[in-house]
Amino acid sequence: MLSPGLLTEWTRQVLEAAHRGDEDLVDDVTGRIAERADVLDLLAFCRVVAAEAMRALLVLYRAPDAAVGEAWVLDRLGNAEGYPARLFAARLVTAYANRDHDHVTALVAAAAGASRDERAESLRVLVTYAAGLDARAAHRINPTEGTHDE
Repeated sequence: MLSPGLLTEWTRQVLEAAHRGDEDLVDDVTGRIAERADVLDLLAFCRVVAAEAMRALLVLYRAPDAAVGEAWVLDRLGNAEGYPARLFAARLVTAYANRDHDHVTALVAAAAGASRDERAESLRVLVTYAAGLDARAAHRINPTEGTHDE
């Protein structure tokens, strides 16, 4: 188990690196987390990253109305199909956005049981997926002059 302070520092560090496009640092930090974190550390890390992705989704798309049975869905897997790490990231963010905590926990537990390299790749893709959504949301909020994002 990592100390809460170290896990917090690494989580902050990897998210900032992803926003800057520093792929080497993202690889390094997700590798350290994959190697040293236990399942509870991974769960905390993945929830923080998924929360960032969810905030971006709320900017990019209309939130589903749970009162009428709507939910976030994966309508197309695109580049995630056949790529387990991308599928993990998309499923985890979707489950988190739908407040399906049991599914989030199951996905993280499966990642914890994977090899260190598979776990590191899943964490790396989750971080870059969240950062990519955040960048798209920021562009939508502050589009460059002369462009529209509808």
